[in-house]
Amino acid sequence: MHSLAAVDPPLLRALELEPGMRVLDVGCGLGDPALTIARWVDPGGSVVGLDVAAPMLAAARRRARALGIRNARFRRGDIVRYAHRGPRFHPVVSRFGLMFADDVPRALRAIRTGLKPRGRAAFAVWAEPERNIAFTIASRVMARWSTSPAPDPEATPHPMRFARRGSLPRLLRGAGFRTIRERETAAPFTYPDPETFAAVILEISSAARALYASVPARARADVRRAMAHEAARYQDGPLVRLPGVARIVSAVRS
Repeated sequence: MHSLAAVDPPLLRALELEPGMRVLDVGCGLGDPALTIARWVDPGGSVVGLDVAAPMLAAARRRARALGIRNARFRRGDIVRYAHRGPRFHPVVSRFGLMFADDVPRALRAIRTGLKPRGRAAFAVWAEPERNIAFTIASRVMARWSTSPAPDPEATPHPMRFARRGSLPRLLRGAGFRTIRERETAAPFTYPDPETFAAVILEISSAARALYASVPARARADVRRAMAHEAARYQDGPLVRLPGVARIVSAVRS
């Protein structure tokens, strides 16, 4: 959560938030940035967080109660199959969520349908793999043991789905968006220790999990140790900080 929040300032600026707005957060996970936005659009505004993972949504609801946030609701659903009902949203946001949609063009059309005319959409996505070594460590290490080919990141749900500059803007234009902007921002990965890095990457990255599943069971402990060893090269005092770069892609519904 700490690492992903590095992109929040430019991401939320791209939404041009104001009190009273109704906002949709696609792939809200544990409730971020929906809970931050809920405070921003209060009074009078509200946020709907959408995610496919029920345990994450349960955690988001617990966090909202603990923080006393009453204008955020969390719903289970897949943006690809999202059928909008009720008032349309002023902006839609997705922080590292869109890349996991099974059908991205269909997801973008659903997002556009849910937006008011001239409503804004903003997405945080990862830049090239060589500038986000937290992800390349996993694939490089597991290549020593796995015989499965690495998936094509642009053809499957993958953290690097939009790493190629211009790929998401092209899809946005095809879905009927305009005034498209693409900006870079630093997004370092920060972990308390190398072992936590290995555990988290294998949990949050579907591509890493798939490769890990193809590793012989007897070698999986070796994979975790090797990933932790690679991450230890980026020890910075008591923490591990791996350099990362994200892109903020914003657009307006035509």
